[in-house]
Amino acid sequence: MSRSVKARLSGAAAAAGLALAGLVAVAAPASAAACSGTSGVTVVVDTGSSIVTRCASGDPGSGLAALAAAGFSVTQVQTQPGFVCRVNGFPAADPCVRTPPSSAYWGYWHADRGGSWSYSQLGAGSYNPRAGSVEGWRFGSGQQPRTAPPAPTKPVGPVQPKPTVQPKPSVQPKPSVQPKPTVAPKPSVQPKPTVAPRPSSKPRATSSGGASAPRSTTGPKPSSSTPVGRP
Repeated sequence: MSRSVKARLSGAAAAAGLALAGLVAVAAPASAAACSGTSGVTVVVDTGSSIVTRCASGDPGSGLAALAAAGFSVTQVQTQPGFVCRVNGFPAADPCVRTPPSSAYWGYWHADRGGSWSYSQLGAGSYNPRAGSVEGWRFGSGQQPRTAPPAPTKPVGPVQPKPTVQPKPSVQPKPSVQPKPTVAPKPSVQPKPTVAPRPSSKPRATSSGGASAPRSTTGPKPSSSTPVGRP
């Protein structure tokens, strides 16, 4: 038995259990892009003519749950509940009454972010995808999706506001240099006034009316009136 047939049969058997338990794959809100960080499961659906990548948030418990959580509608085979016949209504020409042929069915793949595709050895109802991994679906004869598994991305956090740029203080103009006050010249020294000579004393008048001769201050004193003894 070929790989594709075994995978299809195992997927049908596992999915049938989910269908009997009342678990029906229905569309759910999803992100139209790969998951960010290590949360959620990225789901890639390749119809052969178009490729759609979405994110199944949370931790889906199976491949079918991840397909539905990513927002893809699933139609199962009427005679084999749980076997995927259409994804988002494709292929519309298949009435989904019997199991599709091996040349036109949905192949189921797994991959790590940024890794390579590997064909699933379990049905989509039995496989529990790991958070942060990638699920791939390709319609055809068992080929892998035509796009590589999305590379890992950093989780998107709240955008931190940019710090407000403080305006630079305006440059104060330097005060203009005040000219130094002109030093007034010191007043020139005035010469002291010349002292006028005092006038000489006028000679005293004598009793006769004539002017007496001035006294001599330098002449010899008169000799004593006492006679000098003779030898």
